Amino acid sequence: MRLGVPLYKQTMDFTCGASATLMVWRYFDRNVQLSKRNEFLIWTEIVALPFKFSSPYRIVAFFIKKRFETKLLMSQGISGEGKILLECCQTDPAERKLFLDFFEKHNKILKRHITSAIVDRNLTILDIRRALSNRSPVIALVDSYYTSKARGAKDPPHLPHWIVIRGYDDEQFYINDSTHESDLETGKMVMKGRLLEKAMDTYSRFGWPSALVIVGSRKAN
Repeated sequence: MRLGVPLYKQTMDFTCGASATLMVWRYFDRNVQLSKRNEFLIWTEIVALPFKFSSPYRIVAFFIKKRFETKLLMSQGISGEGKILLECCQTDPAERKLFLDFFEKHNKILKRHITSAIVDRNLTILDIRRALSNRSPVIALVDSYYTSKARGAKDPPHLPHWIVIRGYDDEQFYINDSTHESDLETGKMVMKGRLLEKAMDTYSRFGWPSALVIVGSRKAN
């Protein structure tokens, strides 16, 4: 099972979520342009205010607004927002509490708006297989260390990163990676299931629960 999700290269180090969203949007709508303009239009809608990275809740809201069948698989009982933000966003120490308070309150509001789309549980590789078998591409939050290693990087950093999973074959998964790393070419790649499972364990490294955004076909008017 392989879906024809097009590839797009992100233009900034914080737009992997927007780029993944753009790829999936284009998969369903060939009138959508793979462009920097659309990359940043999407980013303004899915950014996890007041930070620069993309919010899983806002990615889901983006697709729901465009009338796509959308689900967010993500454990809601894990709270580690502070760890990922302080380590990965380089927030000024004097502003950290203000930023975190705003972020947490904003997340509560976002979750209320997409409650019906949230599946609150731990994730497995089987969830990805089921989605792809239903011809639904998957936007996944991963630790970029593993995707970079799979593509030949020697000593990559551990960073939260959004990818598109577009297919599988036995124990292999086919992935679109929009990476901004200077020593790697953007590309379509293959990952073994065991390595993908390690990449999806974002909680161990960042204190942030794993997240899968599953996007299905557009609802009829």
